Amino acid sequence: MVALAAGPASAADYPARPVTIIVPFPPGSISDLSIRLIAAKMTQDLGQTVVVENKGGAGGIVGTTIAAHAKPDGYTLLLGTNSTNAINPSLYKTLPYNAQKDFKPITMTGVIPAIIVARKTLPANNAKELIALAKSKPGMLRIAVGSTTSRVASEALQIDAGIKMITVPYRGEPPGLTDLLGGQVDLMSLNLPTALPQLKQGNIKPIGFVGANRISLLPDVPRIGETVKSYTIPTGWNAIFAPAGTSDAIVKKLNEVIVAALKDPDVKTKLEATGGYIVTPTTPQELGKWVEQDTKTWAHLIKETGIPLL
Repeated sequence: MVALAAGPASAADYPARPVTIIVPFPPGSISDLSIRLIAAKMTQDLGQTVVVENKGGAGGIVGTTIAAHAKPDGYTLLLGTNSTNAINPSLYKTLPYNAQKDFKPITMTGVIPAIIVARKTLPANNAKELIALAKSKPGMLRIAVGSTTSRVASEALQIDAGIKMITVPYRGEPPGLTDLLGGQVDLMSLNLPTALPQLKQGNIKPIGFVGANRISLLPDVPRIGETVKSYTIPTGWNAIFAPAGTSDAIVKKLNEVIVAALKDPDVKTKLEATGGYIVTPTTPQELGKWVEQDTKTWAHLIKETGIPLL
């Protein structure tokens, strides 16, 4: 690949060429779909093409590493998630990037609630009934997990509720959801945008949200924490980062442009229409504090649940 000349360092001249946002996951995820909507608006406002480039692999590590080692000139950015920038540091013995030191926060783009759902024939309709069922059949219920977040959500529920289920790992949410629909597993922790279409069609049923708040899209679905008081899993999120060393002036300009895109009525409507994607613009400082706290929370949860380091 031919190296491009370095762009101007000042925000006044930036950007002088296309900007790339790396998505460290394959196409088709809610993270990928959301950033493409944002990038289209950024292209209009910046006067330069904003390219979304998928660099999936190793649970987001491949693309995140590429972004971490990119030149800090504002032309390569990362769409980071709670997995890449808050969970991985506690889950892996070693990482080829430092989630704290290698990135400069720009803004959060959105939070993505998660929900535990059940096959429609399971004789439990809420957390209280699920716990009673699981205690009557110890080690017999099967819960699918398609991500690190869902694995922790599952293990923490079992610890906090004093129940035992069989955890069935999948390579992502779609294959696990397929088996849930087919009755091969009983339960699954899913991002709300993935679960919502099947919930609306009545193909699966909600047990409860794993986070700290009820969600307006499904106002009658309680939090699991309303039944199991000690149970709360941090909400998933997407955010944009620049490589460490990127100038404050360029970060400020990017923050202003991305926040404007998130607040654009058309973009905001399309993002929220995906189902469960809650637009959440922040300042760089607010994002930095969020990631710092989230990293501590996940470290505690991973230690508590006893998930082995990778």
